[in-house]
Amino acid sequence: MQVVPRVAIERMRPEDIPAVQVIEREIFLSPWPRNAYATELAQNRQASYIVLREDGQLVGYAGLWNVVHEAHVTTIGVRGQDQGKGYGKTLFAALIQRSYELGARWMSLEVRAGNLHAIHLYEWFGFKSIGRRRGYYTDNGEDAVIMWSDSIHAPAFKSRFIEIFSSIDVAGIGSPPDREYPL
Repeated sequence: MQVVPRVAIERMRPEDIPAVQVIEREIFLSPWPRNAYATELAQNRQASYIVLREDGQLVGYAGLWNVVHEAHVTTIGVRGQDQGKGYGKTLFAALIQRSYELGARWMSLEVRAGNLHAIHLYEWFGFKSIGRRRGYYTDNGEDAVIMWSDSIHAPAFKSRFIEIFSSIDVAGIGSPPDREYPL
């Protein structure tokens, strides 16, 4: 008998795309086009996408691009009925963990200026607002807040991340990064 973990992080597969798109349409004003995830999974070698399952059902997803030494968060979403359960924190921690695995040195993202909950989450992880992209979101003209991490290998950032990471008990999330600063 195989025991399925109650909550688990997995790599996104093509068969996950329809469930991801259902969540996209539910939570975003402008969901990605239907073929965007298929193209990302099949053709973008810098892309890394994950899903979060609860009792086998897809409840969230996230992705990043790793370009040179920067991991750029492209998307993160949690099904509306499952928001507030810590799944956004789990997905974001999994993206940071993936950034360590990919050898990134920094992370960046854009977030809607009005999404204060997400901004606070990213700040809790140690990200800082460094600017705005005026009218970035074409669906309503909302500004994007540009956020960056310090070096993810810096002792303060890494220590904070390991503290957060150790509080997450989710299958498939991986191991915490080594506390040592890389050479």
